[in-house]
Amino acid sequence: MLLSQYTAYLAESLCGGSSRKLIAGWWYSILSMTLLLTILGILVIGSRRFSEGLAALWSGLMLCALSVGGTMIMRKFHSSLAVGFFMGCVVAMSQMFFMLFLVYLGYHKDEDFAKQGQNGAQELWLSFFALTESVLLASFAAILAAHRSEILEKPGGHLEDTETITTYDAPSTLA
Repeated sequence: MLLSQYTAYLAESLCGGSSRKLIAGWWYSILSMTLLLTILGILVIGSRRFSEGLAALWSGLMLCALSVGGTMIMRKFHSSLAVGFFMGCVVAMSQMFFMLFLVYLGYHKDEDFAKQGQNGAQELWLSFFALTESVLLASFAAILAAHRSEILEKPGGHLEDTETITTYDAPSTLA
């Protein structure tokens, strides 16, 4: 109840009352953060240890897969199964990025890492972006859960806010 009121307030103040625009805008901010994290992850691959490079590469690949799949679901596949699967993936990715936030902070504070002469600035940036991505994904999942009826199809195969034609007039034939 409280979540629905808060997201309705966000939709009213940011998007003129349209929760679909709020969901789309939040998704576009996640996509832009995905681009930043992928670029930063590519930079880390060549300059850090294998484990950190693998974590950066894997998180970038998972974000790209989520971006493609999520965009397809948001635009084309509006069934309850697809939206539910997408919400589950978003929650799992949010948890993964929270764990990556903690891992990157651990790398930053690692004494062996400091002995190698690396100052750890990339780890701080990676941890900041991982935490930001985690918060964005978690809040997106909450917004999507509160307003999933706006995304789902009606039983007739139409979206909730589209107009449907109730009668069909067959064309007349010339005989």
